[in-house]
Amino acid sequence: MARPSTAKATTTTTNWPAFLPEPSLLETPGGQRREAGRQHFSDALVQVLCQVSHPQLSALADWACNETGNLHTSQISHMRNNKVRMLGTRAVDALGRINQAAWVVKHSPELLPQLGCGELTPAIDAILQRYEPLLHPRTQEPLGVGEFMAVYLGYLTLPLSLPLVLSPEQAEQLSGRIGAWLDQQLSDKGLTFREGARRLKQVWQGEIPAADRLVRVIGGLEEYSPRQLAEEWHAIANAVCSALELDTEPSELAETLLAVG
Repeated sequence: MARPSTAKATTTTTNWPAFLPEPSLLETPGGQRREAGRQHFSDALVQVLCQVSHPQLSALADWACNETGNLHTSQISHMRNNKVRMLGTRAVDALGRINQAAWVVKHSPELLPQLGCGELTPAIDAILQRYEPLLHPRTQEPLGVGEFMAVYLGYLTLPLSLPLVLSPEQAEQLSGRIGAWLDQQLSDKGLTFREGARRLKQVWQGEIPAADRLVRVIGGLEEYSPRQLAEEWHAIANAVCSALELDTEPSELAETLLAVG
């Protein structure tokens, strides 16, 4: 009589549980996974900061946590540039609460009083309307504190849509062309310098001094450094396209200006 096989039966999981990391991430060596996670975490912040500025994100942290000092602008800058080797608990707490509270404001505002946030002032509400919450790719629920930490440790990857990253050469060319090009575009639309400046400031999403700098560049009173141009390009391009009523992405606008001989 043949003996029954002692080999373990292999089972195939057709529906991988959403609470488990993707198998490929679990198979990645720990150091490599964590390094990739830190970079992906930085990329996620880059996407968030396309919508709100560093001071605005810091203000959202104060509001969402209903206490001050959870997320300083210097911390945001370090996280954005992947210079953080140990993520602070208060920082990740703030990011998770901001992300979920922003989702609640837009989709289930009746729950907001139970979140323990600060007063929803018109200024905070205006920032929240620009903030697009990061969602879990499988559940489509807004990331919380735990999910942000999972991203940082390399256990969760997000479908990010990152802004155009300009090379130093491209940034240098664009910094020398944007002022004169935009001045001509506004003139072609029959707009005075004053009216063009008003439109740009009205649609600008970010820090006010950066909007003022763009106006001075158009007027020939200042020039962008390549680094400034690269850091602010997404905000510049969005404001320009909105003011000129152009249906153009930041990358397409960059290509247009780079093609100008």
